[in-house]
Amino acid sequence: MLILDIAIVNVALPSMQRTLGLSAESIQWVVGGYALTFGGFLMLGGRLADVAGRRRMFLTGLVLFVAASMLGGLSWSGGMLIAARMIQGFAAALVSPAALSLLITIFKEGPDRNRALGMWSAMAAGGASAGLILGGLLTQELSWRFTLFINVPLGLAAVLLSPVLPADAGGRGAKAYLDIPGAVSLTGGVLALAYAVTEATGRGFASTKVLIALALSAALLIAFVVVEKNSSQPLLPGRMLRLRSVVAGNGVMGLLMVVMIGTVFFNSLYLQEILGYSPIQAGLAWLPQTVLIMVVSNIGARFLTRLGARSLIAVGTLALAAGLLLFLRTAPQSDYLSVLIPAMLVTGVGAGLAFVSVIVAATAGVPERDQGVASGLIGTSQQVGTAVGLAVLVNIAGSVTREFHPQGAVAVIAGYHQAFVIAAAISVAAAIITLIAIKRPLTLAPSGVAQTALPRPIQPLTGTAGS
Repeated sequence: MLILDIAIVNVALPSMQRTLGLSAESIQWVVGGYALTFGGFLMLGGRLADVAGRRRMFLTGLVLFVAASMLGGLSWSGGMLIAARMIQGFAAALVSPAALSLLITIFKEGPDRNRALGMWSAMAAGGASAGLILGGLLTQELSWRFTLFINVPLGLAAVLLSPVLPADAGGRGAKAYLDIPGAVSLTGGVLALAYAVTEATGRGFASTKVLIALALSAALLIAFVVVEKNSSQPLLPGRMLRLRSVVAGNGVMGLLMVVMIGTVFFNSLYLQEILGYSPIQAGLAWLPQTVLIMVVSNIGARFLTRLGARSLIAVGTLALAAGLLLFLRTAPQSDYLSVLIPAMLVTGVGAGLAFVSVIVAATAGVPERDQGVASGLIGTSQQVGTAVGLAVLVNIAGSVTREFHPQGAVAVIAGYHQAFVIAAAISVAAAIITLIAIKRPLTLAPSGVAQTALPRPIQPLTGTAGS
């Protein structure tokens, strides 16, 4: 539901703009407002899940998400719609880390957790594709308002099913401490960064607004580091950053999101603006890749214990790079079956292998008390990677298109191709980082029972062990 809500409104934007009289600058905040608060509050949401209880925060966020969805669907002005979307994003930031940390703590590290995370990755892929298809279908047959109303029955169903989740540990909130200065500085820094890259997509990185937001983000993130060093119970415990796989896993996750946002964004534009597909046709065109990601995520999860997250991430990211290079075959009149399908299938295999393996690596060895923070950190890496990646790749593609002569479809495609080359290089870099930084794969015990080898802490450069 949370991933679906990122994609579902995209195809409804023109209808929203006409109905509510939104300007071209304002309409981007229907999408950007959700992404901004979702990404900005994820770490705080993860810490609240650890402090106040995972099921409690899961339910609180779900109820707020449903209410904001209803408010958005009933909106009579652009400001009301954007406000509702920002509340949705905040609620999603409460639900997402609570949900992932619940899953991780319910299933013990090893084969069962790997399979559960495979299903998690498959549902995320399914949500993205369903958003594109449902957005077009609901907008065309009913109204854009139903792209928001659809969350109400889904959210209420999740609330009604929540008794199956384990109860929160008693007294958790009374004994724990929430690092308010750390939460404020980190959330503010991420929000400012997300705002900067959102604005940069339309204004460019040289814009005064963008530069001010970037400077504010840098100042707040530096303040966060200072606050954390002096906090007795930091928002982001230093012990987590000493786990090699956590640091590497989150870095690779951010790079993967850069690659995937480039693939989906530019090819969605290509299908509709160059090939003339309708929104529903464009959504359905992604269906083969989505199904393959869902299948491969579940299959890959079963091989994780034997082959190791390190191997599967490397293979997956290299497959993603190969798939992106296949998209260089696109032209103003490309055949879907012979040109697009092969590239989509190769990138689908790569994404299915890589994403579930990265989540396993980024949570391996993290104690249960920190799983909410670990889940929030993964989500933050995803959102920041998506926002920064989209801004950078759009600017690269735009600069190539503007310099290309003659202008037209060929110039636009040349910009897309340059973005694909950069994204492929980033995917290869992710594979290299994986092979260097994630040292110990999952192994088999002498008895033949699969076990997880915990990542070694990163040793300080001074050679002395940290506390």
